[in-house]
Amino acid sequence: MVMPQVKPVLKKTVVHNGLAGQFSVVAAVQYPEEEIRLVTFVGSVYGGPVVMVTENGHQEFVSQPGRFGEFGVEWVRRFFGEN
Repeated sequence: MVMPQVKPVLKKTVVHNGLAGQFSVVAAVQYPEEEIRLVTFVGSVYGGPVVMVTENGHQEFVSQPGRFGEFGVEWVRRFFGEN
């Protein structure tokens, strides 16, 4: 039996500029029948690694971030499968 694909809904995204080209995108994400959660992604205008930070502070490097394109709001949308 094939399970249907469950996609999250991005309720809102906010960009915060940092130093030396670094910036973050905070996304309010909701999966069906779950509460809205905030997930922060930190990256750079110069490329390189992207770190995902959950509400409880857990940090995880995103594997091969380039597969979602240039880091920014649209990158976050592609990460969650919106585009």
